[in-house]
Amino acid sequence: MTTSKPNNVRKMYDDTAQHYAKMMDSEIKLPIYGELLGRLHERLENIDGVLIDAACGSGHMLSMYHERFETKRPLLGLDLSPRMVDIANENFGSLAQFMVSDMRDLSEVEDSSAAALLNFFALHHLDPSDVDKALVEWARVIRPDGQLVLGAWEGKGLIDYGEESDIVALRYTQDEIQSKTESAGFEIIRCAVEPVKGFPMDAIYLEGVRQ
Repeated sequence: MTTSKPNNVRKMYDDTAQHYAKMMDSEIKLPIYGELLGRLHERLENIDGVLIDAACGSGHMLSMYHERFETKRPLLGLDLSPRMVDIANENFGSLAQFMVSDMRDLSEVEDSSAAALLNFFALHHLDPSDVDKALVEWARVIRPDGQLVLGAWEGKGLIDYGEESDIVALRYTQDEIQSKTESAGFEIIRCAVEPVKGFPMDAIYLEGVRQ
C-alpha cells in the first residue's frame, strides 16, 4: 500500500489547521512532551546550533521549548501545510522562524548546522523508502553529537481515519523505527512504546544522537 501523495496530505492539514491548533493548546500540556524536551535541553547544554521541528504544525513544540527551557537558541519550524505555517507565525512568529517545507528535503538548511531536530507524528505519511530518505536528510543537517527526538505511531498496517479522511497512512513497529534510525547514522539513547490516552494506537518515542 502506498501512502497518500503530499498534495493530498497538505490539503488535509490545511483544511484542519485551525482545529489542530486548538487541540494542541491542550495536547502540549501532556507530561510526555515536557519530559522529552527537558531531557533534550540537558543534552544540548554544550551544543550550539538551531533547533528544528521538521513537522512543526501549529508551532507549539518550539514555543514550549522556548518558554520552558531556553530563550536564546534559534528555532526553525518547517511544515508541509502553508496554513499550519501561517498559524504558527501568527501565534509564535516572534519566537521562531516558520517556513513551508517537506520533511524529506530540508535543502534550505545547511549541513551540520542544527543542534537538534524534532519530528512528532508525521512519519506515518511516508512510505518506508521515504522514511529512510527523511532520516538521512535529518542526519545531514544535524551536527555530530546533535540530537534527534521522534514520535511515531506504533504498529503494522494502515491508520484508520474513519469518516474524517480518506488519507492513506502507515504505522511502523518499534523495531522498524529503531533500525531505520540507526541505519541513517544515529545512536539510540532511549526508545519506548507508550499508550496514548484517547487513541487506539500506541506511540513510539525515540531519542537519538547523531554519530
